[in-house]
Amino acid sequence: MATIRELFHEIGNWHNKISVGAGVTKEILKQKSKDNPLPQGIKGMLIKRFGELEQQVMGAEKVLVQLKDTIYKTIDPDTGKPRTKE
Repeated sequence: MATIRELFHEIGNWHNKISVGAGVTKEILKQKSKDNPLPQGIKGMLIKRFGELEQQVMGAEKVLVQLKDTIYKTIDPDTGKPRTKE
């Protein structure tokens, strides 16, 4: 079974993959190329949507960091046991 730390790390990796994938796709669509025969209206809409996806992933990452900080204060992320009050 994965530790809490490993699970947060995995979620972070997935967020990164989605964000980078959306950003790269957006930039490829922006390039003027004979290999990109999409109509301008569709191309513009896709560029906008991939930009929005990037922003949404970054927003989710900010919330994830807040959640992680809160959990780490209460639970040891490596053992899953409650932290003792000192």
